[in-house]
Amino acid sequence: MVNLVADKGIAEAAHLLDEQIWRLHTKVKRGLLPDENWFVLRSSVESAQNDFIITARRRLSPAGGPLRRFSGRPAPDDPIWTS
Repeated sequence: MVNLVADKGIAEAAHLLDEQIWRLHTKVKRGLLPDENWFVLRSSVESAQNDFIITARRRLSPAGGPLRRFSGRPAPDDPIWTS
């Protein structure tokens, strides 16, 4: 649990990420509408995830330097999603 072991900034970033996950989960659970794009919906979670990672790295490992990317997940236009 981040609340128990992290400083306030990291815990707040984790809460923001958790909120976005809850929002996306609720939409998926009710069923996506035909005009809802999965990648657009997921972008708020990915943004919060990136903010969490940046916050945690800055506070826990400032000497580590920035990452070029935060996930190994292929880009939305990668052929893996359509083949």
